[in-house]
Amino acid sequence: MNRKFDRIRVIESAEKHVKAGKLKEAVLEYQKLLEDDAQDFAISNIIGDLHVRLGQNEKAVKAFQAVAGEYERRGLHSQALAVFKKIAKIKPDDPDLSIKLAELYSLQGFAAEAKKEYLKTAEQFLNSKRFSEAIHIYEKVVKLEKDDIDAKMTLAGLYKEEGFKDAAAEQLDDIAELKLGQDNIDEAEKRFLEARDISAFHPRTLLGLVEVYKRRGQRKKAIDLIEEALKEDVENPTLLNLLGNFAFEDGDFSRAEETFALIVKGHPMNVNARIKLGRIYIQKENLDQAFDLYEPLVNNLIKKQKEEKAIGLLGLILAAHKSHLPSLDKLSAIYRSGRDFAKLEVVNRVILDEMRRQGLKDKALTTLAELVKIRPDDSDLLNEYAALRKDLGLPEEERADGSWAVSGKDREAIQQSLDQADLYIQQGLVRNARRILENLRMKYSDDPLIMQKIGVLDEIRGQMSEEEIRIRVERAQAMESKAREKGLRAVPETGKKEAPPKGKPASPSHFPGDVVDEEKISTADIFAETDIIPFISLESGEKKYFDLKDRIEEEVRMIEAIHVQQAEGATTQFEKELSVIVSDFKKGLKSKVPNEDFEIHYQLGIAFMEQGLFSEAIEELTMACKDKARAMECYSIISQCYRQRKDYPEAERWLNKAVLMAKEGTEAYFALIYDRAILSEDAQETDKALSLFKEIQTWNRAYRGIVDKVTSLEKMNA
Repeated sequence: MNRKFDRIRVIESAEKHVKAGKLKEAVLEYQKLLEDDAQDFAISNIIGDLHVRLGQNEKAVKAFQAVAGEYERRGLHSQALAVFKKIAKIKPDDPDLSIKLAELYSLQGFAAEAKKEYLKTAEQFLNSKRFSEAIHIYEKVVKLEKDDIDAKMTLAGLYKEEGFKDAAAEQLDDIAELKLGQDNIDEAEKRFLEARDISAFHPRTLLGLVEVYKRRGQRKKAIDLIEEALKEDVENPTLLNLLGNFAFEDGDFSRAEETFALIVKGHPMNVNARIKLGRIYIQKENLDQAFDLYEPLVNNLIKKQKEEKAIGLLGLILAAHKSHLPSLDKLSAIYRSGRDFAKLEVVNRVILDEMRRQGLKDKALTTLAELVKIRPDDSDLLNEYAALRKDLGLPEEERADGSWAVSGKDREAIQQSLDQADLYIQQGLVRNARRILENLRMKYSDDPLIMQKIGVLDEIRGQMSEEEIRIRVERAQAMESKAREKGLRAVPETGKKEAPPKGKPASPSHFPGDVVDEEKISTADIFAETDIIPFISLESGEKKYFDLKDRIEEEVRMIEAIHVQQAEGATTQFEKELSVIVSDFKKGLKSKVPNEDFEIHYQLGIAFMEQGLFSEAIEELTMACKDKARAMECYSIISQCYRQRKDYPEAERWLNKAVLMAKEGTEAYFALIYDRAILSEDAQETDKALSLFKEIQTWNRAYRGIVDKVTSLEKMNA
């Protein structure tokens, strides 16, 4: 008999039994369908409903659980939730079921419903004195709603009851800080004191109480509290910094100096203490001591490539009433390293003025020599340099062809070669860089920039692994590719850099007016994104600092220099060697990496993408996506590559392939939907983006700032 005909007949027979009120017979008919197809969960759901009508609750629950479990496994959370609600009507007091409902509500962004189910379960656990389980539920509640003070109070009490003192104090501190945010200082103090009773010297509690007393103007009470805590922990840097800050703000610089000096002695790299102590030394005009404190911080900032902040820190010393040569020398070294010759000239002129004043002829000669190289057209500098050499008994010196400011191809060749050396140094290809610099030194032996760059190479230590060399070669190739692309788009005119103004600029106490008039860096700018705490000035009124205008990006200058040379067809032997290295490496991939080694293809794809080599990345990831376990991730990353290339249709095509692999309703599914919405936004398809964002909002309002996204697009489309 035809199987399809049999199924239709069974369904018709079951429906007739239901209409006749013969529910048991209907169940038997529907069960025949399950014997034919055990995965027909719609039929299982119908059978569960019939068991409920028959009063066979256990059988109904069993049928519903099978259906709900399968929906959940497939990521169909809304369908699963509907079935679990049926079970909840049968078993309203089952805590495990309430937790399951809460989790499903939370996944779909229904925070209020989730919280209601959690609290219902928590109350059951509390009534039966199952405190550890109640704690687990309340932890979920406060995670779901971070500002729920009642839940936090209950959780704090439970933690205290179970002996978790620090955890209890943390919850009370949370509540107190929420109250502080509402300017409810009395309630905040009450909760902080409760936390202190539980855990006497909990750091967060102590800091909170100090803030309460500061807001009330009860500085003495705050200081007494800190001093009391210090009796238990005499070398605590946090407490000592608080005490030192109070003394500093109150103008008690003697006590502040003593306190910060104690911190620096025990904790040499404590930033706040070093900065504050340095400020006190600057006020007392002990600039050498201040520099000793700041120099490690300056070096650390330079190492992190935060030269602007390093310059700002030196500016605190240079803002004093007298010049300080070590700080000026450090500043000139930063500008020299960045090849910012305009600012280097300004600083060197200040240094030269100070050396003249102090009669430091030997040191002045070095500074003059550097200035002459920057400004070979300045007759005053040339005459002073020649006169000083004669005064020191040195022979007359012919002007070197390799000076920085020499016009023409020699000057360009030096700068371009230095840029190329920098490229190799950045990628760790030290031998290539050294060969470039050694060739330069043979021709321009007296050039200090070349010697300084060679000194950088001498500081490099250690050997790199073959893998690290491979990665660095790829990065170098990426940088060269970008330079070539820029060269193809627009070849700039060579030899037309703006000449510095002729004549010696005026040298007031610190920096000339053309610099001072530019935008100044504030104390907040200097210490943004660092651990450095801004100062409270020791003096009233506005403190003026040096002009610390942002430097031009070093990479831009490097690229411009390289593509000038390449446009002239002057690719060096060393560039050719790098190209050969990369070419050989890529050829070796095909011979050494089997097509089925998906892990290597995946890692190479990621590496290429990070370097902006999107075609290579797509090629490798297309190989890697043959691995079913990572296919969805590969599709998503390939989409990102096309998006970076602004090929939005292709990016969407690959992203849709990833979406089809994700389980509908899962977090992974909505993460891909979010990416698709962002892609639509980039492609100026705002209606489509808004629709997708709304879909995510329905699922979870707290997901990745989704409410702001929807609001912004709705305003745009209005």
